[in-house]
Amino acid sequence: MWKIAYNAGILVALPFFAVLSLFKKKLRTNFLERLRPMPSDQAARGGIWVHAASIGEAVIAENIIGYFRQTEVASAASIVITTNTHYTRDLLRKKLRDSVEVFSAPLDLPLSIKRFLGKRRFDALLVIETELWPNTIWMARDRNIPVIIVNGRISDSTIGRYRRLSSLLRTLFASVDLILAQSDEHAERFISLGADPARVVVTGNLKYYRDVEYPSDSLKIGSVVAFGSVREKELPIVMSVIGRLKQELPDSRFFVAPRELRLIDALDDQIPPGLTSCRYSRLKQSASDAPADIVIVDTIGDLVQVYAESTVAFVGGSLAPYGGQNLLEPLFVKTPVIFGPYTENFRTIAEEIVARKAGLRVRDGDELFSAINLVLSDLEKRTDLIDAGQAILDIQKGAMKKTANLILETIWKNSASSCS
Repeated sequence: MWKIAYNAGILVALPFFAVLSLFKKKLRTNFLERLRPMPSDQAARGGIWVHAASIGEAVIAENIIGYFRQTEVASAASIVITTNTHYTRDLLRKKLRDSVEVFSAPLDLPLSIKRFLGKRRFDALLVIETELWPNTIWMARDRNIPVIIVNGRISDSTIGRYRRLSSLLRTLFASVDLILAQSDEHAERFISLGADPARVVVTGNLKYYRDVEYPSDSLKIGSVVAFGSVREKELPIVMSVIGRLKQELPDSRFFVAPRELRLIDALDDQIPPGLTSCRYSRLKQSASDAPADIVIVDTIGDLVQVYAESTVAFVGGSLAPYGGQNLLEPLFVKTPVIFGPYTENFRTIAEEIVARKAGLRVRDGDELFSAINLVLSDLEKRTDLIDAGQAILDIQKGAMKKTANLILETIWKNSASSCS
């Protein structure tokens, strides 16, 4: 019944979605590709299909693939990634080149999914976090493809809506072989929505895992401040803080990375008087250019590198009610992290960072200014924050190993049962 009702609903919604895509570039750019997707390599046998909705999930997917490549069992596995956004697709193609096939994800329509799959039967479908597309999951199971939710989470903002759909979700979770949850809390949420407790395992949060080569163990020198993933309502606050810091510390320099590239023009208009600015893309092309006071990060995929070049980092989406962004990225490159009060989407991580004194939470622009000033001026404080941050990452190192082992075990069991 639910399959009929769901498919009737999406057929009714499709014309409206098509019209909406005409007016929204984000949807328009790859709408036709998602409606009539390019089939995956039909000559390939088996392999792993990984679905990563956007940039954050794609980072996790990339790390899983990197970890698999280091293991003897899965090092040669054929891997296909699908993603919803054209910029994530293009970024992954650029980074992974020919080692992995990357496609825009087919729309959750039976004909689109059949066209994408063709005659291929993957060894597994890995769904990163909670991208629950019913037809995709149902059709994978119809082909005896194990479905595994990896780094599973159900956020505070979606749990209420999901509970209203618990009858549909109970049907959907029956087609999911394994849910690898980030924490006990998320595992309990999946179970409360109808998932079989025997199929839910807590593996830890893969956001804590990043295979990053840090150049040295020496402390960074200078006063370089990164403002990462800054949202529109935060721009005036950030620019005011930059102006005050420049007066207090004349040698200081700043990176500002907006969460959305469309904000770059607004950023240009708010540069404090007397300060110079340049684009990060230009610096990448010509390192000999004289550094400006403010470097506007106008590229995708370079944020961790920006944090690595900084003495302290503020992670945006947290000074206004946006829910926050990944607070761990500065810690991966041994950069102290500062963030605001709005971190609902990363609540557990934020609480752990504060509890272990691995970062500073601020309430407004005045506190942000004071916190940055403290970290830049107090070497002992900076060192303590870095050490505490590394301790948090060390605790979670086993999450990736446990996740990879359970994925491979599920694939092996399904393969064995198919042969018997």
